Amino acid sequence: MAIRQRKVKLKRFLAVIVLGGLIALEAGLLEGFLPYEWRHAIHQQSERIFPSERYDPHPDMDWEFELDYRQHPWHRAVMYGFRGILVVGVGYLILRTGRVLSQLKSVSPPH
Repeated sequence: MAIRQRKVKLKRFLAVIVLGGLIALEAGLLEGFLPYEWRHAIHQQSERIFPSERYDPHPDMDWEFELDYRQHPWHRAVMYGFRGILVVGVGYLILRTGRVLSQLKSVSPPH
């Protein structure tokens, strides 16, 4: 019986880690739907909190994409469509993981 409880706890722990990763991925995907100015401001604020080593193969890559999207609105529509499919897929995985967590919670006996 103790081995089964350990397996359930391990599965629950792994499901929580997967859920956290999926939520972070979903937040990153949803950030892509924000206007360029907002994304840029969020990135600048996150650099203050989590400074990272500077790597600039192309320093204004986001702005280059924004200029392309303004010149060719179809490119933005394709990008939003692809990103939307990814958001729906990750959202589905979040729901499935949440269901697994709730099932694992009901399986393990209270302490």
